[in-house]
Amino acid sequence: MFLSWLSNLRCSAILFFAAFVLLFNAAGVHAASDVSRAHDRPLRLAIVNTYGQILSDMYYGESLKKIREAIAPRPLEIRIYGPDTFLDAARSNQFDMSIASYGLTSIMLRQTGGARVLTAVNNRFPNPYAGNGAAIIVRSDRKDINTFEDLPGKSLGVMSITAFAGWQVPMAELTSMGIDVKRAFRDIKVVGEPMTQILDLVYRGEADVGFVVNCLLEDVQALGKYKEEDFKVIGDRGLRSGSSCKHSTRLYPNWSFSIKPQMSPDESKAVVMALLSIPASEDISVHWTLTPDGTGADAVFQQLNLPYAEAYGLRDLLLEYSGVAFGVLAVGLVLVVNIVVLTVAVRIRTKQKEKALAEKMQSDLDARRAALKLRTMEKLSAVGTLSSMAAHELKQPLTVVNNYAGSLRRRLMRSDVPREVLIDALTEIEESGLKAAEVIDLVRGYATNKERTFVRTDLAMNARHVLDRNRKYQHIIHPDLRLGTYVLADTIELELVLTNLLKNAVAAVADVESPRVEFKVWRDEAFAYARIADNGKPLTDEQFSQIGQIGRTTKKNGMGMGLAIVKSLLEAHSGALRIERLDPCGICCTVRLPLVLPQDAAQQQ
Repeated sequence: MFLSWLSNLRCSAILFFAAFVLLFNAAGVHAASDVSRAHDRPLRLAIVNTYGQILSDMYYGESLKKIREAIAPRPLEIRIYGPDTFLDAARSNQFDMSIASYGLTSIMLRQTGGARVLTAVNNRFPNPYAGNGAAIIVRSDRKDINTFEDLPGKSLGVMSITAFAGWQVPMAELTSMGIDVKRAFRDIKVVGEPMTQILDLVYRGEADVGFVVNCLLEDVQALGKYKEEDFKVIGDRGLRSGSSCKHSTRLYPNWSFSIKPQMSPDESKAVVMALLSIPASEDISVHWTLTPDGTGADAVFQQLNLPYAEAYGLRDLLLEYSGVAFGVLAVGLVLVVNIVVLTVAVRIRTKQKEKALAEKMQSDLDARRAALKLRTMEKLSAVGTLSSMAAHELKQPLTVVNNYAGSLRRRLMRSDVPREVLIDALTEIEESGLKAAEVIDLVRGYATNKERTFVRTDLAMNARHVLDRNRKYQHIIHPDLRLGTYVLADTIELELVLTNLLKNAVAAVADVESPRVEFKVWRDEAFAYARIADNGKPLTDEQFSQIGQIGRTTKKNGMGMGLAIVKSLLEAHSGALRIERLDPCGICCTVRLPLVLPQDAAQQQ
């Protein structure tokens, strides 16, 4: 009995296994049949009918041919939609690929998913980032509509209120100008696709204004339906943007080719490669290039407060991946990356700050060294000038000392000298010695970086002192010194400036047949001026441009520092030096210093 039961069990197992094999094979056959049917089903391409059949064929005829070749032997089914029906078809998954405007594609991808992969270009709009905009058209004979300000109160014709270039772009442009499109126009006629109907509507006078996509007007005129003089474009930017088509708004990326998620990777790759292989054409037929992102469309949607502008957020992420764990992981990853990026950014910024601070400190140090070096060179050059001044000033007291001493010696040798005469002579000798000592202290103090001493002084009197020291040139110097030109200055440095400029002028006329140097001092309401002009030899442009440059000199033993030091000394006195070339020859140097009234001098001191 047990053996009979075992035999029945074995038969049942065999029957069960056979049934399982049959069911598995049937399922496999059914799945294979489904795959076969899916492969045999045509690939569906959606095209938005904005331009009409003729222009669409001219634009996309070569593209359709390349797609058919890429997916062969699988057939291609082309489905034509308007802007509204296109979005409905996307939501019900009625197509696998699409060719639509940049903005409409952005809306479709945000609502139903997919990928924008290519952007159309042709000889009319070669820039993929700036090919799609709007032209606001009116009849050419409408003299009352010439600017955007003339549009309110007129009737408007549009294709669809979901059209990107045919509605949203011009609406955003006018909104930015303060024009409320929905209220500004007397009435709005929605004519549907294709957009060429708007041209007919405006031409017949059934609408005053029309919104059309850029280049549509030129394409229709090329087909001979309308003439260029039939319409005018309000606010045309074509010439300004370099576009071959008239347009009233800014330009956005051109029409997009997108792929829905149900397309296989192999077919997607084949189609994309086929479209990218289309060469550029001389006609309006498009070829394709890599695509921009959708931020431009989002800017339009945000300006118009449209729901399409909502950014991709956490809710979209959770819906797409259907996993709370993935959402938590993504948030955690974002936080970690954020912390790392911030840490790196802070370190980089800190190093940049430290480097900038170090460079600034080094720059300040270099500037101080340069200033000290220039000041030292000023002093060294000035000491040379002061030496000449000292030699002239010392000559007079030393001559007095020598004359009195010699006279006393001769009189003492002849006879006794009266006590009064002896006292007077010794007094003169003593005073002359003190004067010589003062001159020596003056030179020594300046050479040892003694601080400037600003006093109220008459510029004309300082000029007179300089002329007195240069009496040997009085036959060529013609002074015109007007007293009362008071300035606040270090008299030593002021006379150094005038001495340097005067000697330069004298040297410039050394080889001139009739040398002449004019030395003039005057004032106006705010400034005191000293002008030293000569009739030296004419200078070339190159020679004149080198005047005042450090290291450039025409003197045999000069250092090329004279005018640079003069400018530096004048800047320390809030003054300025202007150098002019005279016609037909000669140079004019004008010193300008702030004029100081008596009360001003007391306040500044």
